[in-house]
Amino acid sequence: MQAEVLVDTKDITREEWLEYRKQGIGGSDAAAAIGLGRWKSARMVWAAKTGFLDEDKDNDAMRLGRDLEAYVADRFVEKRSKDTGREVKLWNVNQILKHSEHKFMLANLDRRVLKEFALLECKTTVDHRNEWKVDSFPEYYIPQLQHYLAVTGFEKAYLAVLVLDKRWFNYYEVERDDELIEYLIQEEKRFWEDYVLTGEMPPIEEADLNNKIIDKLYPEAKEGKIVHLDSKINELIEKRIDYKETEDKFKNLRQEIETKIKDLLGEAELGFYQGQQVVKWRNINSSRFDSKKFQADHSDLYKKYLYESSYRRLYL
Repeated sequence: MQAEVLVDTKDITREEWLEYRKQGIGGSDAAAAIGLGRWKSARMVWAAKTGFLDEDKDNDAMRLGRDLEAYVADRFVEKRSKDTGREVKLWNVNQILKHSEHKFMLANLDRRVLKEFALLECKTTVDHRNEWKVDSFPEYYIPQLQHYLAVTGFEKAYLAVLVLDKRWFNYYEVERDDELIEYLIQEEKRFWEDYVLTGEMPPIEEADLNNKIIDKLYPEAKEGKIVHLDSKINELIEKRIDYKETEDKFKNLRQEIETKIKDLLGEAELGFYQGQQVVKWRNINSSRFDSKKFQADHSDLYKKYLYESSYRRLYL
C-alpha cells in the first residue's frame, strides 16, 4: 500500500478524529469537493475544513451505520467466499491514511481485503429512489471509492450495502480507473489550494439549496452594516421576480386542477379509472393547540414557556 499513515485511530476520541479530518479531503468529501455532491456541497466541505462550521452532528443514522458496519463486513465475507469458492479475510484499518504525494487526500477505510490489492467500503442505507440494483449502485459513490484507490494505490474496491427498507444485502466490485483518479486529484488539488488554503468560499451550487449553508454561515445580520453591490444584484433581482411570477402562475394552475378533481369526486373518498385507484380525497382529523386561548386563560404560565428565537428574512 502506497499510502502514509496520518494517525492511528484506535484510541482517539471522535472529537480528535474530526480534528484530523480537517487536514485534508476524505473519501466522503470527494464528490462534493469537485461539485458532484448530492447532499453535501463544496461550500459545506470548505466550511468544515476551515473551521467556519462544525462537521455534521452525530445522529441516529450515523450511529446505525457504525454499529452495523461489522455486520455488513461479515455478510460480505460470507457472500464473497461463497461466490469465489475461497476463504475471504478482512483487516480492520484503524488509521487515517494520506496520499504519499498529495498530502491533502485522506482516507478512512472500513476494511482492507487480505490477499488482494483491494479495500472494502460498507454502507447501510434506505432506497426510497430505487437506485440500488443487483448489478448497479448510485453513481455518487464512485468518487469516494476512486478517491480511496488513489490514496492507497489499490487496484480494486468492493462496495457492500445493507438496504434496510428492502431487507437486502449486496456487494459490488469497482476496478481502479486511472483516468478518473487523475481528474479527482487535479480537481481536489484545485479545491484545496484555491479555497481551503486561501479561505475563499467556493461559489453557491445546486446542493446548497437544501442544506441551508447560507443560513449557517450568516445566522445574524450586523445591524446597520451596508455592503455596496455591483450590477449583478439587478440581474438576480429581475430573475427572482420572473421566477416568482412563474411560480405563482403554476401554483394557481395546480390549485385549479385540484379543485376540478375534487369536484369530480364530490362526496366519494376514492376515485377509480378502469378498475384502478387513481386518486384519494380522504378525511384528515387532527388536534391542534390553541395558543391564543391558552395565553388568555393562563398568561403567567404562557410566559414561563416562551423562548426567543431569531432568523433572517430577505426583503426585495
